[in-house]
Amino acid sequence: MHLHLRASLSPRTSAAWTYFRQSLLIGICALVAALSACGSRGSGKQEDALYVTATQASLRDRVAPVYTKTGTVRNGDRVVVLERGKRWERVRNAAGEEGWLQDRYLVGENVFVTFQQMYRDHQNDPAQAHGVVRADFRLHVTPGRDTDRLFLLKEGDKVALLQRTTVAKAASSAPPPPQLQSGAEEKQDATDAAKEDAAKEEEKEYKAGEKPSAPSPSAKKPVSQERLTGKEKARHDKMLAAAPAVPMEDWWLVRSAQGHSGWILARMIDVEVPLEIAQYAEGQRIVAFYPLNAIHDSELNKDVPYYLVLMTEPKDGMPFDYNQIRVFSWNNRKHRYETAYRQRNVFGFLPVSVGKESFENLGEQPTFTIHVRDGSGSTAEQKYRLEGVIVKRVLAAGAVPVKTAQVSGSKSKRSAR
Repeated sequence: MHLHLRASLSPRTSAAWTYFRQSLLIGICALVAALSACGSRGSGKQEDALYVTATQASLRDRVAPVYTKTGTVRNGDRVVVLERGKRWERVRNAAGEEGWLQDRYLVGENVFVTFQQMYRDHQNDPAQAHGVVRADFRLHVTPGRDTDRLFLLKEGDKVALLQRTTVAKAASSAPPPPQLQSGAEEKQDATDAAKEDAAKEEEKEYKAGEKPSAPSPSAKKPVSQERLTGKEKARHDKMLAAAPAVPMEDWWLVRSAQGHSGWILARMIDVEVPLEIAQYAEGQRIVAFYPLNAIHDSELNKDVPYYLVLMTEPKDGMPFDYNQIRVFSWNNRKHRYETAYRQRNVFGFLPVSVGKESFENLGEQPTFTIHVRDGSGSTAEQKYRLEGVIVKRVLAAGAVPVKTAQVSGSKSKRSAR
C-alpha cells in the first residue's frame, strides 16, 4: 500500500515530502541536543563552583552600600557562579537563592579538593598531642597567613596535632587595593567598605591567639633559669641565638573531629596537658606528652600514669620541635609527680613513638623513640626503655650510640633524679 502510494505521488509532491522528512529530522536532533545540554547544566558538571570561607555572609541584590538581602551562605557551602564582577561574584546557593557575594569569601573547587585529599592522606596519622582551639580560626591549605583557607574551627573545638612547621610571619593578610573603574562609584564604595571589613576580620582572627596563657600556679619565675649553672646558661643562650632573626610563626597540621585536616597557627591552640604535669613546665612550652605506663595509688584509689613530656623554648621559629625531654614518675608515698629523667639540649623532631617491648630477664617494659639530629646533620633514632623509674638507652647488638648534634657548638647534658 505504502509503495503504491509513494509511486503515485507526483515529482513535486515527492520532493516536498522529502524536504518535510529532512526538516523533521533536523528538528528532532536539535531538540535532543538542547535537552542534553540542559541535563549537563543541571548535573553541575559544567558549572563554575566555589566554596564559602566566611562564617556566614549575606547575598546582595546589587553591589552598593545600600542593598537588599537575597539569601544567606555559611562556611563550607558550595555555590555556583552566575556572573563575575570586580571583586564580587553573583552566585546561587544550594537553596536556589541568588545574589552578589564578595570574592574574598570564596575559594575555588581546587582548594576544596586539596583539603579533602589532605584529610585522606593524614586520617590515620598518630596524634603527637591533642589541643583545644582558643578562638574561631579557618584551616589553611598550607602554613602561612596569606594562604588559602576554608573550613572554620570554632572556639573550644578539639583537634589532633600531627606535624609542626615554622614560616616567616606575613606582614598583612588583607586583600590588595581594588583597581578603579570609571563610572563605578557605588561599586567602589561597597568595595572600600568590604576592604575595611576584611582588614578588621583578619586582625580579629589572628590577634585572638595572642592572649597570654594562664601562668603556672607554682612558678613566679622560670625555675629552669634559676637552676642553670654558668655553663648551662651559656648553652641556653646559644640555643636561643639559633632562632632566625626575622619574625617567625609556628603552625600545626591538625585533624578535626569534623573530618577536616589543615594548618592552624600554633598560638591558636592550647595543648591539653594534665594540670599535674603542666605546673612543672618551668617556663618552657610543652609541645607534646605521652603516657608510658601506670601504677596504682591505693590511698587515692586510682591508676596514675607515668609521662614522657617534650618541651621547647617559649618562642616561635626555633629550628627544632623540642629541645628537652622529661619523664615524670609518680611518688606513691607523697602522691605527686617527680622528674625521673631529664635530657636537655636535644635537637629533636616529631614524630615520637611510644610502646612496649619484651627484654630478656626483664619482661615487657615501656619504650619510647625520639628523632634527633646527629653530628652529620641527618635525622637519627634514639630508643629508651623505662625500667621502674629508671630510663635507660636501648641499643641493638653492636650498635654505636648516636651522638646528638650540638646547637652553636654547645654540649648536651643529661640529668636524672
